[in-house]
Amino acid sequence: MVKFYLYPEVAVYQAPISYILKIWSKHTGAAITFSPTPDGALTIGTSADVTFRISGGFQPDDFRQAALSPACMLLGVDGQPDVLRTAFYLINTLQEYNDPQPDSLGRFQYANSYQHRLGVARKNIVQTCFDTISKAAGIAPRREKTHFMLSHDIDLVHRAVIEDGFNVLKKGRIDQFLAILMRVAMARPDWLNIDQIVKLESLYDCRSVFFWIVNRGGLNADYTFHSTRMQRQFQAVTAGGSESGLHKSISDESLAQELQKYRHDAVSNRYHYLKFHLPQAYHDIEAAGLKLDASVGFAEEVGFRNNYGLPFNPYNFQTQKPFSFVEVPLHVMDRTYYQYKKFTPAEAEKDILDFFDQHRENCLLSVLWHNNFFTNYKFKGYLDLYKKILAYIRDNKFTTISQQEIINQYSIH
Repeated sequence: MVKFYLYPEVAVYQAPISYILKIWSKHTGAAITFSPTPDGALTIGTSADVTFRISGGFQPDDFRQAALSPACMLLGVDGQPDVLRTAFYLINTLQEYNDPQPDSLGRFQYANSYQHRLGVARKNIVQTCFDTISKAAGIAPRREKTHFMLSHDIDLVHRAVIEDGFNVLKKGRIDQFLAILMRVAMARPDWLNIDQIVKLESLYDCRSVFFWIVNRGGLNADYTFHSTRMQRQFQAVTAGGSESGLHKSISDESLAQELQKYRHDAVSNRYHYLKFHLPQAYHDIEAAGLKLDASVGFAEEVGFRNNYGLPFNPYNFQTQKPFSFVEVPLHVMDRTYYQYKKFTPAEAEKDILDFFDQHRENCLLSVLWHNNFFTNYKFKGYLDLYKKILAYIRDNKFTTISQQEIINQYSIH
């Protein structure tokens, strides 16, 4: 049992301090308690002689003028890292709260982030904070083999005839275009491939989560989710041992309303286009009764949007308690390389596998590969790249874990 003592001047911060220590406790397996006296305890206060010196408050506004050091740490007046406030600030992505400069879709922009400014998107900095707490507690730093969560956002299934078709026509391959048309005529368009993805992953002993859109048109799906054809694909996911969740559309409907349209039991969500705004999105997820969200990732960059490698319960400032759902940050996405970085598949492969190698411990790495990246026309090379990701997981004896396993393993409720 690790004892902590809060000096009176920081007792007002007990809720957020207790929150971050509970995550550390879950992370390390060490039981914690708050002691009524400092004797034999790790002390938390504002003076120079405490174990953990607090340099400010824990409300979002208390971090507005916070300046992160080049090592991405909040420093106290003595120039030393304030690991408790740093971990709290980073893990909850407080830089994004009430963002005044979103992009055209209303998303927080990577270009405005401290990750971009400091070049730290690929660093698991909260782990460093937790290792500091472990060292002070006389506990060996956490060393647990990384797990993976694979996922697929099902946005489009009918546009292969347009996007892949245009690609092959530009190359003068009329034969390939006719073959694409033939598959459409046979009610088997190339991007209606969910069952094939499930079979492919099973060859590598991997499982994944498929996120489905219930609203059609505009920036949303080009399919009708409850059509017989799509429900067959949905059932193939379950039959193959994989899972499904809601892909919240871009609409005025609430998550709860879209879950009613979904009509299946769903524990999870990912926002379409990663379009969400904090903290409102967290309150919407909570109100909908979901148990897991998988949206916190940058579209433009690979890495950690909150500089933490594991799922977590975000902090609810209204109740001063953690939300009940688990957030699983997104780390790697196909479109990041194709659309934003404009990497070749070979360049993307090196970058992805290097990132995996850097984080072989203490992470749950989340990978998103859209179903339209499994054809070798417009997105040529991305199917082979995904196979290499699957082979990396299998050959290095990593595991893909289910949504319920994630909830059980990482929730602090």
